[in-house]
Amino acid sequence: MKPMRWIALGIMTLMILHLAGCGAKKKPEPTAAPVLTPREPTALSGPKKRVGIFEFENKSRYGQNKLSQAATDVMYSELDKAGRFLLYERANLAELEKEHRLIESGRVNPATAARFGELTGIQAVVIGTITQFGIWEEAKDYGVYKKKVEIAEATVDVRVVDVTTGRVIFSDAGTGRTEHELESVLGFGEKASYDETAADKALRAALAQFMGRMVKAVDGIAWEGRVAEVDQVGGVERVYINAGRRSGMQVGQKVVVQQVIGEITDPVTSEFMGYKTRTLGEGTVEELSGEDLSIARMNGSPGVKRGDLVVLAE
Repeated sequence: MKPMRWIALGIMTLMILHLAGCGAKKKPEPTAAPVLTPREPTALSGPKKRVGIFEFENKSRYGQNKLSQAATDVMYSELDKAGRFLLYERANLAELEKEHRLIESGRVNPATAARFGELTGIQAVVIGTITQFGIWEEAKDYGVYKKKVEIAEATVDVRVVDVTTGRVIFSDAGTGRTEHELESVLGFGEKASYDETAADKALRAALAQFMGRMVKAVDGIAWEGRVAEVDQVGGVERVYINAGRRSGMQVGQKVVVQQVIGEITDPVTSEFMGYKTRTLGEGTVEELSGEDLSIARMNGSPGVKRGDLVVLAE
């Protein structure tokens, strides 16, 4: 009988090792990255808005600079996918960001933000904060079969500020969570370790909670451009506008040129509310030039000069 017991035990051992080998080869697919589908796409109306993204502030206890950079890059990527904005790199926003920090600290009058907006051409800035981030493992043990799950969770607060008025036009927060399955058998196999893509996935999932509403809010800002140059050809006045192919300007677009003649402030709070303007004339875009320049033929508009405001005709 003893030989039979040893034979049976040997067969059972081989079966266990065979199952272990099969389990070691099979790895579950990682959780798919969240897909942002904020709203049904709509046709672009008018030129793209100029939007800047400040580097996200990381108030969590996790990976300071690396996580801030990741959150900023994810926001840039998702706004770029919308195809409705001209996005400005952080290097071009140093002065504007510095000014905004001073405004928030109360050391600078908010009205100066509008002047910085004029210099950069930016109409809105996105300001984000990572308020919470964590990554951890959970394990399940089935004897010869062990499964580990790596979980990443992020909470992000975002505000969008109209640079011209300094007003917050959008504010929201979202929490995202992603899981990645890891597997080991009889103590061997893949061990859970931090994967940088886990942070990206959690951040994208957090942004997905409000991205559609944010895009809609920023898209609701009225487009503004500036006169870059003025000349006359055959007695016809032409204005060069700082928006062309890259901005999505179209030949045939009707525009209105306005002169800024003053500022409007709240009588109670003295908060800057906008500009007082005088209409100089209307024109039609007839030509697109270079990377981002358009030329409009004006209809009787004496006095137009470089720096004057350009808006879309209603």
